[in-house]
Amino acid sequence: MCGIAGIYNLKENPVDSFLLKKMVDALSHRGPDDGGVYINKNVGLGHRRLSVIDISVAGRQPMANEDGTLRVVFNGEIYNFQKIRRDLEKIGHQFKSKTDTEVILHSFEEWGHECVKKFDGMFAFAIFNEKNRSIFLARDRLGEKPLYYFLNKEKFVFGSEIKAILEDRSIPRIIDGQGMINYFTFGHSIAPDTIYRGIKKLLPSHYLFLKNGEISICEYWDAALPSRKEDKGEEYYKNRIRELFEEGVKDELVSNVPLGAFLSGGIDSSSVVAMMAKNGVSPLRTFSVGFDIAGKEFNELADAKIVANHFKTEHHELFLKEPDLINILNKIVYHYDEPFGDAAAFPVFYLSQFAKKYVTVVLTGEGGDEIFGGYRRFVAESNRSKTLLFNRLFKSSIFKKSIELLPGLRSAKKFIQTMPIEDDLTRYTNWLAFFSKDMISNLFNPELPAFKEDPLKIYKKYFFRYQPENLLDKILYLDQKIWLPDCYLEKIDKASMAFGLETRSPILNHHLVDFANSIPAKYKIKGFKTKYILKEAMKDILPKKILKKIKHGLAVPTNIWFKGKLKNYLFEIIFDKKTKSRGYFNFEYMEKLYKNYQNKNQPLDSQFWLILNFELWHRQFIDKK
Repeated sequence: MCGIAGIYNLKENPVDSFLLKKMVDALSHRGPDDGGVYINKNVGLGHRRLSVIDISVAGRQPMANEDGTLRVVFNGEIYNFQKIRRDLEKIGHQFKSKTDTEVILHSFEEWGHECVKKFDGMFAFAIFNEKNRSIFLARDRLGEKPLYYFLNKEKFVFGSEIKAILEDRSIPRIIDGQGMINYFTFGHSIAPDTIYRGIKKLLPSHYLFLKNGEISICEYWDAALPSRKEDKGEEYYKNRIRELFEEGVKDELVSNVPLGAFLSGGIDSSSVVAMMAKNGVSPLRTFSVGFDIAGKEFNELADAKIVANHFKTEHHELFLKEPDLINILNKIVYHYDEPFGDAAAFPVFYLSQFAKKYVTVVLTGEGGDEIFGGYRRFVAESNRSKTLLFNRLFKSSIFKKSIELLPGLRSAKKFIQTMPIEDDLTRYTNWLAFFSKDMISNLFNPELPAFKEDPLKIYKKYFFRYQPENLLDKILYLDQKIWLPDCYLEKIDKASMAFGLETRSPILNHHLVDFANSIPAKYKIKGFKTKYILKEAMKDILPKKILKKIKHGLAVPTNIWFKGKLKNYLFEIIFDKKTKSRGYFNFEYMEKLYKNYQNKNQPLDSQFWLILNFELWHRQFIDKK
């Protein structure tokens, strides 16, 4: 895992070597082991290296082909690189190293842009072709590795993180309206937009080609989503899932450095650990995080310990408290580059720092919920016909107002507010939204550019792309295209790479994803059971308690903290003179929300978490231009 950056001056003025070095240095946390730059007149490439495969100097980047006409910078891992290498050697290619980076170069020589279709792995890379002065960028299928870029009439600039691009002081730091409405609606940016006007994020499963100042962007893969699915039976599906799962984990164990696993005690990470144990990983180091607060909702450490004991892992636990958040929140904001609304970034950040003391690579269970149907909203949508009798009651204004006045009940309120909505896309995105349309219209200055933008723009693009038989297939596809890469994979990449820790997600092997998408919906959500077919596939290898447990996710006790030791911290920042002076918010309405939250126990901690993170981000990235 590494960090990459580059400059292409379109007016042919030479690359500023000092600027390129600053861009690369801004990514040093992603690659603490080595670094390098390459400049060819108006083109410059930079790289920071985290040595994982072939840790010798032969793996240094930017790397050239035999005649020096191609140069590559690469972030990620190609798990099937050895097979591709053998294929290339059969047709005459010769190699100088044992790296997957060199395999990318030779693959590009042989197959051009089509080479990306041969790669199994997580990747973001750029190749400069000196012969035609073109540059080629590509990102992996599911979006495990990020890649950002900026283009105007003068230059094309790219990097693994936005902070590298912002080292170029000529690039304006202006808030993008679409990026802002996306953040306050869903808690994160939605690619290709970012919070910065003009800075884009290359979509997963896309490549970009730049030549003569013109760019073209192409989608080279899409998750298979057949309109009709052949039912091959439960036995077939669970056996094939098990085979593909085992193969995926085995492929991702390739490493020349110590590796371990993040373990929550849920079905996904527990299954990964089970397959690591089956493949003979020893010592098998596992890492879990919890909060020093009574209540199982905020602590799954006991479940993680059951799994660790079952597979005899070398298990490590981390407990967090309120002061830990204050001590590290500004550092988290720095590493995410954009405001990020998932509070679970905090424990993942600390866990990554903790795990790095022991290993360089960790496997995770990311993707299981979006592939096999793990969220409670999937259960609600799959069983919606059973709630239609209550819709008339849910829709009544008296009932709605009564529910709003009740303290707590976050999940119940969300269910009651969402289920009566007739339009499928509007209803589903309401499950995901932090701020409703009404809240946004009351909270924000109506003259903001964000109000001209549609937060569902990208959702509409993917929602109407396919017309499967079952709504569950459609919303799983939506989550795979947006929620998974832009929230969950963004979260784990930024948190882990802040400490030079590589994370791998075997469930996101695209062969497994394609197969899972071919499984009829009835095998994913069965009645009120989530991930039914995955649990059946793992039934003989996991502890029974893990198979039967209800999903909690990595819940963060922001509600307790914002009413306890962090109450003053929250108030002082969101109602600070500096915050008020920006002109973004209607503070009369915000004060009303705050009173309802603190005095009437309305479940608004997630909304205030978003506001807090936005203000802290603004101070670091906009105020300090």
